[in-house]
Amino acid sequence: MSWKGYDTFWSNVARDLLPHSQTGEATIEDDSANGELVIDYRLAEHAVEPRAIPDIFVFGPDGFQRPMEVRKVGEGAYRGRVAVGDRQGLFRVRPLADSKVFPEVGIYRAVDELREFGNDELLLRRVAEFTGGRFNPKPAEVFDAGGKVIPSTLRLWPGLLGLAILLNLAELILRKWRGVAETLRKA
Repeated sequence: MSWKGYDTFWSNVARDLLPHSQTGEATIEDDSANGELVIDYRLAEHAVEPRAIPDIFVFGPDGFQRPMEVRKVGEGAYRGRVAVGDRQGLFRVRPLADSKVFPEVGIYRAVDELREFGNDELLLRRVAEFTGGRFNPKPAEVFDAGGKVIPSTLRLWPGLLGLAILLNLAELILRKWRGVAETLRKA
């Protein structure tokens, strides 16, 4: 604490640990009806409008690469669209050179199998039978072990922690007993 740079050091550490506000943010949506990705960029209030919009590209599965035209749609707001068709997988949208105003963003267009709702009950029943599990149990049955026993370990730390605290207090009292006894005699 006697070091001359102590205050400066800790104020810099605290400043560096605080989150920094971003100059811009990007959101991406999948317009599956039109087979497009829609990217919206919004600048922070303190951000300066860029003179020119950087070259922005979309990268996707199977070597998909396309430039994306981004247009200003309002004060501090930009929008871009790119046709990806029915391609599925991970898509990344990023400027050619790193930009704080136009950050990189990504989206995963799920395969049709993952978008469908429902499940294959027959398959789930077979998996449950094969693994010794239960299919669609009632809430009360979820944690019922059914007579099965699983060996477990005994956690000793809570008891040992309590014992350590008691022994520490006992040692403190024994060390200070002479001073406590004198204080009691004077009172």
